[in-house]
Amino acid sequence: MERSMGVEQARNQLGRLADEVSDESDVVVLTRRGRPVAVLMGPAEYERVNEARRQLARDELQLRVTQLREAVTAAGLDISLVDEAIAAARAAG
Repeated sequence: MERSMGVEQARNQLGRLADEVSDESDVVVLTRRGRPVAVLMGPAEYERVNEARRQLARDELQLRVTQLREAVTAAGLDISLVDEAIAAARAAG
């Protein structure tokens, strides 16, 4: 469940809010002058959000690599150049 709360109001209830969101998928959207400024969520929900972001980043990277491979092939170049560049980037850390 998601709910909104002003930052000033939340400040006085932070301990209780932390307990409420810590074990569930509940989130509290903190607002200032009616605008969202932060989100309070428990660690399990935070991990789910982060994993979803990581998966989106992996999917985007895979799409770009596929597009690059297609462009290299269409240009008549050796596709192994892409693999070498990826290996070099991974080795560089």
